[in-house]
Amino acid sequence: MKKMNRREFLALTGAAVAMLALAGCGGGSSAPAVPTGREAKVLEAINKYRAAAGVKEPLILENGLKPAAELVVKIAKGEMAFDEKAAEAFDKAAAGYIDVGAPIGIAFDKDTGNTMPVCVYTETVDLLVNNLSMLDETDQANLKSASLIAIQLFEYGGVKYWVAVAAKGKVKP
Repeated sequence: MKKMNRREFLALTGAAVAMLALAGCGGGSSAPAVPTGREAKVLEAINKYRAAAGVKEPLILENGLKPAAELVVKIAKGEMAFDEKAAEAFDKAAAGYIDVGAPIGIAFDKDTGNTMPVCVYTETVDLLVNNLSMLDETDQANLKSASLIAIQLFEYGGVKYWVAVAAKGKVKP
């Protein structure tokens, strides 16, 4: 094995540092999340629903929208009122995204101000697809027009539900 002199060592070390610096650039939260388990089933169902509606591009799971989806869970469970303060928190959590739609998977009663989850989770993708056709027109339009989505699963009253937040894209830096 050839011995390395000081100059070769420094050149090689500099190249390695440069490669590590380049590897650290970009990516980050802009890389799509990889769905697993139940989240993957919901995403598969939504993409099947979109395909049946003539939308060719599948939705991409976006971790940056997860804080907004977590707020929707709190609203769905009644832990947070669906009011102006919640709307401000939602807008802040979804900042940086284009045309973020109304949360998917909760119903709001205008007379009482109560909210409730409406998207029941099941292990059967085809049942999830069928249930999507029961969403209101706003949620259906939101699912069809978006390109990014965050899905949050939770249990409430002994039943498993899911909610989602969808956007048409990210604001360019």
